[in-house]
Amino acid sequence: MAANVKKIIWVSSIVIVGIIALIIRLRAVDLLPIDYDEDDYLSAAYHYAHAFQQGDLQDVIDYRYLQEHPALAKIAYALAIIDLPAVAELNEPSDPNIPPASSLPEPYFQRARTLAAVLGVLQALALAVVNPLAGLLLAINTWHTKYTSQIMLEALPSLTSLLTVLFYLLGKRAKQPGRLAGWSPWLAASAVMLGLTASGKYIYCVVGLAILVDWYMSRGDRVPVHGKPRWQWLLPVFIWGGLALLAFFASNPSLWSDPIQRLRESLLYHGGYAQSAHVQQAGYPVWQPIVWLTISVPWHPGVFKVAMDPIVTLLALFGLPRLWKQQQVFALWLGFAFVFLLIWPTKWPQYILILSAPLCLAAAHGLEALVIDPLAGAFKRWRNPEQLKVQPEHPVTLRQTLTAIPWLLPGATILTLITLFPLVYQLTMSLTDLSVLSLKDGINGGLWREVWQGLSGQIEAVEFNVFQPQRSTEVHYAGPGLLSAVFLGGLSNLVAFEVVWTVLSIGLQLTLGLSVALILNKPHLRFKRWWRMVFILPWAIPEFAGALMWLQIYDPQFGWAKQTAESLGDAAPGILMTIAGWQGDPPVALILMLITATWYGFPIMMLAATAGLKMISPAVYEAAAMDGASGWKLFRTITWPLLLPLLVPVIIIRAIFAFNQFYLFYVFSSRDYTTLSLLSFSLVGSGNYAISAAVNIFVIAVLISLILIFNHWTRAAEGVRYA
Repeated sequence: MAANVKKIIWVSSIVIVGIIALIIRLRAVDLLPIDYDEDDYLSAAYHYAHAFQQGDLQDVIDYRYLQEHPALAKIAYALAIIDLPAVAELNEPSDPNIPPASSLPEPYFQRARTLAAVLGVLQALALAVVNPLAGLLLAINTWHTKYTSQIMLEALPSLTSLLTVLFYLLGKRAKQPGRLAGWSPWLAASAVMLGLTASGKYIYCVVGLAILVDWYMSRGDRVPVHGKPRWQWLLPVFIWGGLALLAFFASNPSLWSDPIQRLRESLLYHGGYAQSAHVQQAGYPVWQPIVWLTISVPWHPGVFKVAMDPIVTLLALFGLPRLWKQQQVFALWLGFAFVFLLIWPTKWPQYILILSAPLCLAAAHGLEALVIDPLAGAFKRWRNPEQLKVQPEHPVTLRQTLTAIPWLLPGATILTLITLFPLVYQLTMSLTDLSVLSLKDGINGGLWREVWQGLSGQIEAVEFNVFQPQRSTEVHYAGPGLLSAVFLGGLSNLVAFEVVWTVLSIGLQLTLGLSVALILNKPHLRFKRWWRMVFILPWAIPEFAGALMWLQIYDPQFGWAKQTAESLGDAAPGILMTIAGWQGDPPVALILMLITATWYGFPIMMLAATAGLKMISPAVYEAAAMDGASGWKLFRTITWPLLLPLLVPVIIIRAIFAFNQFYLFYVFSSRDYTTLSLLSFSLVGSGNYAISAAVNIFVIAVLISLILIFNHWTRAAEGVRYA
């Protein structure tokens, strides 16, 4: 009976997800304005539809307009409008290089958009089958809604890429007896879906890479048959890949006449387009995909009533450990797609749909971990309080509590003075328009007076423009509007850069520090103490002085790199001149600053890792080596798990310093990069104390979120117990 109830709830949830997704997308179909490329794709679809009506297959094969993208999505739109009468507005121009007219007559426009919306709904339903919460999050996602409600190429490959993974998982679970171990019809269906994905849009094929890696990682689960070796899993891989290629070519008529040449032309186009003036003029930085993931669609505020995209991304960060543990292939899909978006020069927002499905699935796991599971646990404790109640072995008496209070008061006082009061003061300042002109009034009590009167309802908040703050000799209550403007304003790009900077710098510091510690931990290495002293020296140098020293090396006019290059003349390596010209090359500037940050930060990582390595008994390694464990396996299964609890506090501390990096960016003064701390400093320098305080509160909120996420990932509390 209980199983039937669960099944009914599960099916009902999927139906509700489908209804919500359909309502939102049909509304978007009607309200979204005509977007760039819609006229192009509809014109191509009209051409294909006309060729199908005439029975002219050769015209379908020879059609060359917009062939940088495969034909399948445009053919799908053609099938949606094939029964409609011909119109003159969509006739192709004589010159194929001239784009078609932007006139999109009804009902062609409505019919094509509706098909895209239906495909988007089907993807939400397919994801809901895996996890109803994930399907719901995808259904209300603004980016997914927008690009699956317009005549774009995203709807079809988004759906087929998800089906590729789902069919693969079904094939993985299927127990098919026979000569071909590990193969099933579901894998054949997965291969066909991958081929259709490639025929929709190339970039969505990143899902195939995730499947291959997952297949490799799970190869040990495939039992040898008839005495065959374990590498027999390769044969199904080749068959799967071959079927995918066949499906790709079969569903892409433009390749039928000359497959190699036309495929080459199509792929080369994208390489050239990524370096084109159109992409360069957009000016999107490397971390722009992070910006897209942390905001909702900003261009159509009247269309989307529910915009939870930033919350979905935040929940996904908490849900990644569960996603990796329970649905590894989706985690791989998310990781590979994210790396591709960072690497690929073209940063259009519709590209993030290649990871929308696994992102929403990770967010669903995060929601379960943070909200659903704790509520379920609380409900169980409420229903059965006696069963779950645990009596302490040594209960604390009232007398013991009173005795401890005098010892706790000094710590509580110090915490209040050095931590809580500055935080409260910053928060209070952010609720006003405090500036350099009103500083005297603020110090004399005006700050607290205005905030108290504002919060108590005695006065109303004044209008405060962040970009053009009014200057007055008196402090005024401005309300939470300033904080809202900072939290919801134009800092997403800056935060995205800081996250990328923090991850890269801490990753490099940890890698170098751990590597040095492992080398110095070798038993027969000579002069260990001397080497440790040498490696710890960068940490002993003040950060500001160290930044100035490296700036002297990089200086474009008088730096060591420039002087060395001039002294060597034509024999000078090109890297020296590249370093000398770093101010005009943002990627080089970022690399040089990362080198500086790594040089300064890796010693503390080395010290923490060294201390941890000394605590690991050599007997553990000896026992594992006797079992045949390799060096990498020893590190992965013994060294790293035991070191991680000790490294977590150091990583957190260095991450906070990296996120709040000031001296390095101040000294280098790169026009392309800045930080929130540098922004706060400049605001204080210009006398905008209130805005600076709001930025500081924002930084604190972001750092607390990142620390909670990192602790959740690493399970730091659990790690201390098993270490």
